[in-house]
Amino acid sequence: IITMRLAAALVLMAGSAAAFAPAQQAGARQMALASTLEYEAIIGSGSSISADDFNAKLAANRETMSAKDKTSKSLGKDDLKVVHEDEHIVVIDKPAGVLSTPGKDGNPSLQQAVFDAFGCESGNANKMACHRLGMDTSGLMVFAKTNHALRDLNSQFRTRKVTRKYEALVKGHVSDDSGVIDVPLMMDYENPPYMCVSTEEKQRALIGLSADDVGKKVLENPKESITEYEVLAREEVDGEQVSRLSLTSVTGRTHQLNVHCSAIGHPIVGDSVYGDADSGKAMCVHAKSLSFRHPGTREQVNLESAAPF
Repeated sequence: IITMRLAAALVLMAGSAAAFAPAQQAGARQMALASTLEYEAIIGSGSSISADDFNAKLAANRETMSAKDKTSKSLGKDDLKVVHEDEHIVVIDKPAGVLSTPGKDGNPSLQQAVFDAFGCESGNANKMACHRLGMDTSGLMVFAKTNHALRDLNSQFRTRKVTRKYEALVKGHVSDDSGVIDVPLMMDYENPPYMCVSTEEKQRALIGLSADDVGKKVLENPKESITEYEVLAREEVDGEQVSRLSLTSVTGRTHQLNVHCSAIGHPIVGDSVYGDADSGKAMCVHAKSLSFRHPGTREQVNLESAAPF
C-alpha cells in the first residue's frame, strides 16, 4: 500500500491552544516554539481571532444546521430497510436525508423509527443508537435492543474494535491506488462548528482565547484522525472526472472523511461544506460495510450494503 502521511509538515505536535494559558501547561506547549522570546511575543500579541466574530459565525451556522435538521424525513416501519435483526440488535440501511438521532429539537430520526418498530429493553429510544451517520450519509447503522448489547457495542466502538468501510465518489482522479491519510483535526474557528485539519498556524491563532470567550470545544487538543483509502474505479459523471473510493474510518472523528478527502485535493461529490459547494448534487458517501462482534453470540458479524450512487 502506498502510504500518504501528511501530518509531519502540517501539524503542531503539542497540546491545544488553551495550553498556552498561564494557569495551564504553558511550558509543554512553549517547547513547540522556536524560542522563549517567540513564545512571549505571541502571548503578548494575543489572539488574532475575535471572540465576537467566532460566536456570531457559530450562531449563524448552528441556525442553518438546525433549519436543515428540521427537513429530516419521517420514516415508518415499512420504510426501514432491515439488513439484520435478532433479539439483541437490529441493523438498518439508513437512507440519506434522515437524521440518525433526533437531537434536542426532537426532529424525525432513524432512531425513533427503529424504536417505534422494534422497541428495546429499556423502553428508552435514546438507549438504542451505538453510533451515528451524518444526515446526508446513507448506509449501515446498528441499534441495540437490550441494555447489554448497548454497553457491549458502545465499548467496541470506543476501543475501535468495529470496522467501518464507506464508499464515496470524490472529485478528480486520485493518482495513488491506495493510501493512508493521517492528519489530526480541530474545530474550524473560521467556520464553526465544522472541522478542519489542525496546523501550527491555526493552533497559534487561538493563543490568548479562553473557554469563557469561545467555549471549550475549539480549544481542545487536535484529534488524531486516520483514514485508509483504496481506489475502486476512476470514472466520469456528467463530463467530470471522479474516483470511487473505499474509505476505512480508523478513528471515526466528526466529519473525518469529508475533511480528509478535501485535504488531499479530492472533496466528496456533493459536499457543500468541505469543497463541492457549487455542484448542487446530493452528497455521495455511503456506509457500505460494518464488522463487529455480536454482543450475544460473540461471533463476528460482517454486513454489507450497496451504495445508491
